[in-house]
This record gives sequence, structure tokens and C-alpha cells, in this order.
Amino acid sequence: MKHPLETTQPELTRLPKGVTHRVRIRNRMRLSSVRGYLVLVLVLGPIGLTPLMAQGPQAWLIAGQDAREYELSRDIEVFRSGEASMRLRARGNRHRDDWAVSVQMIDATSYRDKRIRLSGYVRSEDVGSGGLWLRVDGIVDENAAMLVMDNLEGDRIKGTKEWTRQNIVVDIPPESVTILIGAMITGDGDIWLDDLRFEEVSTTVELTASSEPIVTNDPYSRPPGVFPVPTNLSFEHPA
Repeated sequence: MKHPLETTQPELTRLPKGVTHRVRIRNRMRLSSVRGYLVLVLVLGPIGLTPLMAQGPQAWLIAGQDAREYELSRDIEVFRSGEASMRLRARGNRHRDDWAVSVQMIDATSYRDKRIRLSGYVRSEDVGSGGLWLRVDGIVDENAAMLVMDNLEGDRIKGTKEWTRQNIVVDIPPESVTILIGAMITGDGDIWLDDLRFEEVSTTVELTASSEPIVTNDPYSRPPGVFPVPTNLSFEHPA
């Protein structure tokens, strides 16, 4: 039986010189490589967070190609500050390329044309890889599009490490509708996330990813469960 989020390869559309590079997506789930880093186009529609499963801390969900193989929880025994952290755990011995993400969806309206930094501390135990991720979805040519994506490919932590600070810095395009933030895990093991921050920063702060739209052939449909501002970033509130 095929996984409901089975992946396929994207069709790359060449555009005239000077026009923003795009990837036209005909199917609803993609896991592709664009310019050397992993792009998780989880689903553009409610841009592919199918299935979304409510687990763990309040306002957070788990999603991804192999979401059922992982568990999202609020950990009150391992944390960097406060009384809890967020934990992503593989349920068993996973394949190297299995993955899942924790997700919170935020309304992008008040962040358009601003430079935003997502930062936090990640801890790992025998993990394939793990770290922060951020994606900005919006509307291009009246269709759903992924506008910006950064999952720290090449910079994610591996194996067992104590609390390590990570940062993602992106510009939020004017076409943005939703911002997705969270942590990603691949392969086996556990990761913990704590002391997450989402804030506007000066344009002098260096970007970690730039806008490179990936456009579907589907009209945009706003997903349910979008928060007006980031919430429960310290994971103190249970589900």
C-alpha cells in the first residue's frame, strides 16, 4: 500500500531570462532538490500538510512524508529553560530518508516586506539529522505557490548533541499568505526544540535563504488552523 503522501519528481519550467525561476507542480506532493538543498513542498493546497495530526504542545502539529512513523510530544523532563520542550521522536529504526516536521502556521499579512528571523535551540540523540525549518506560502498568478523555503540543509545537526542554537533569516514577499515554522527530523533518533523566537530583524542581517517561487497549477486554498501571530514558542502550554 502506498503512503498517502507518496512523492514524485517535479517538472522544471524554463522561463525567459530575468524572470523568477519557478517549478511547476502538477501533483500534490513533492520532495525535490533545487539548487543543492532539499526543498520540502509538503503539499501546496493547504500546501501539503496532509495528514496533519494534532499532537504535542498546543498550536503545533506533525506532518510530512512519513509523519506516522514519528511522534511529536511536549517533554517535561528534557528542556533548556522553562518547564518543557518540544520533542520529535522516530518510532523505530527508520530509513535514512524518512522524515517528518513539526508545524505551526502563521498569517503572513503583518510580516510582508519584512526580514524575519526564526531562531531556537535544538538538542539531538542518535538522530539522522534535525533542525529548524521555515516555509512561506502565497499566491502567484492566482495559483498556490511556495515562495521561500529553508530547512538548513547542510547545517542540520546529526548524531547526539547538546543544545545548539540555529537561525533562519528570510524576507517575506508581498505575495505571502502563510508562514510555516517548526523543526524537521530525518531518519532515526530524537530531537528537542526549545526557546524558539520569531522576530523582525534589520536588513543588515544576512539572509539564509532567498525567494525562489515554486508554483502549482492549483488555486490557493487557505489551510485551517492559521494563527494571527506565533504562539506557544516556549512549549509551556500542553495540547
